[in-house]
Amino acid sequence: MKILLTTLNAKFVHTSLALWSLYQFCREDFPGLKFREFNINQELAWIFGEIYSEKADVVGFSCNIWNIEQTLIITKRLKELAPRTTIIIGGPEVWAEPEQIMLKNPQLDLIVIGEGELTLKEWLEQYSKESTEWETIPGLVFRRGDSLVRTPARKTIADLNMLPFPYPEDLTDFRLKLVYYETSRGCPNHCQYCLSANERGVRFLGLDRVKAEMLKFIKAEIAQVKLVDRSFNCDLERAKEIWRFLLEHRGVTNFHFEIIGDLLDDESIAILSAAPRGLFQFEIGVQSTNKETLRLISRRMDFEKLKRQVSLLQRNSKVFTHLDLIAGLPGEDYQSFAESFNDSLLIEPNRLQLGFLKLLKGSGLRERAAEFEYHFTEEAPYEVLASHWITYEELWRLKTIEDLLERYYNSDRFTATFKYLIARTDNPFKLFEEFAQWWKTRELDQKAHKVKDLYQYLLEFSQFLNGNDLVIRNLLKYDLLLGERMVELPEWAGRFGPELKMISHRFWQTPENCRQYLPEWAGLEPREIQRKVLFAEFEIDPETVISNPLIDQALRPTLILFVYGREVKTFKLEREEFKDV
Repeated sequence: MKILLTTLNAKFVHTSLALWSLYQFCREDFPGLKFREFNINQELAWIFGEIYSEKADVVGFSCNIWNIEQTLIITKRLKELAPRTTIIIGGPEVWAEPEQIMLKNPQLDLIVIGEGELTLKEWLEQYSKESTEWETIPGLVFRRGDSLVRTPARKTIADLNMLPFPYPEDLTDFRLKLVYYETSRGCPNHCQYCLSANERGVRFLGLDRVKAEMLKFIKAEIAQVKLVDRSFNCDLERAKEIWRFLLEHRGVTNFHFEIIGDLLDDESIAILSAAPRGLFQFEIGVQSTNKETLRLISRRMDFEKLKRQVSLLQRNSKVFTHLDLIAGLPGEDYQSFAESFNDSLLIEPNRLQLGFLKLLKGSGLRERAAEFEYHFTEEAPYEVLASHWITYEELWRLKTIEDLLERYYNSDRFTATFKYLIARTDNPFKLFEEFAQWWKTRELDQKAHKVKDLYQYLLEFSQFLNGNDLVIRNLLKYDLLLGERMVELPEWAGRFGPELKMISHRFWQTPENCRQYLPEWAGLEPREIQRKVLFAEFEIDPETVISNPLIDQALRPTLILFVYGREVKTFKLEREEFKDV
């Protein structure tokens, strides 16, 4: 018996944790089991050809909002050309309305509902015996003649330690992938926009096992491990123990955690303050700061504590912080969302994600869609178009703001400039709103843009607002050079004068300068050094402005040395340092 498990990931770099877990749980008992991953950006005809060519007796698909439409097309073609193939689907996109999906898609033979490891294995055992006595297997919907049979729901796996490590022992092929991993299942919260609200309690993998498996990722030099635990630090002592372990065994792997921001205590921050840049990323759900909205979605959050602790984390550590907002939640109109936006951005996270509410099948908010006067797309991802509180025009306006937030604030290319801009306003939302209006008036939302052009646009917008042109221009130049070593500057940033180039060449002829500024490159010839560094002149001191954005006095011209390595280093130099050059 040949069995194929497959899915269409959202991106090439992603891995399907669900299918890897199913594969590892079942493979020893079913040697004909095979697993293949595709992605939605590949040609659908090619994906189908690859699946068809496997000539599998059973094909199982993992379904999510990003792949459900393509998956149903593939299953229909497969049943037409290989009618004897048994087609199974599972995943969160099909759990809420399995009977409706089966009725609309006669090509489907079976749907697995909920956690699939035990359900799939038990069904494969029956199928391999050519038995159709499936009624005793919990967690299934299947066809019996012209009728549909739904078996009782399966209880969740109480002891996650019975599940094997989801990935192969040799992780070489995963080094450049985004590897998903879980140390727990379930969530202590009951947020009504999330399917995790349907599950009660949190189950944990054993701590020793978690450490051993994380060590595998570190030794394999996996680029990034993203933990899918819904609230990683809900058991705070356990979370702190894992963070300590990763600090003791740090490598090149970046670990991404979804955490509850207001559960961070001072000890957590003390531990995390030792983390080097790039080791940890924290995704923290704010979603809204409107108290009525939080009540309507059954979300518990002490925002003042979250604000205090995340700000403390920002000041005292190099942890990358990512805050989430959701537009379109009940009880939140356009103005209320603007306040949530300001509350979140003024914390100055490294990233602020502006998402739009999706009414997922099986979620509490979808069940109350009529009550809240929600209009949303019938097709996946079921995004809200309007509600009792917010109009389509307002949500559409937020789409442009989201685009600019991604291009500018979240791109990590304009950090200095936006630190200055945000510090000098008490309403960052209004700044982005005016930027969005300016952007659309010039029809820039209808064009593709080179990255270098974005600096020019921001300068022009600042001039439109009558901002401090001298400061903005120099901060943009500083951001530009932090991102890339450039031989020629754009016109707005000035030119590298021949005198500066000559001084730079002579500067590195002095061994003492090399030892002082470039100890890691000792022994390099001056010509090689020149390719890794850059001197740039500024009309102000940009680093003083960054450290104190509210400074108003005239700032003196400054010379800065940029050293381009894994991280860009900068050194402010005095003109006197060149007196002998």
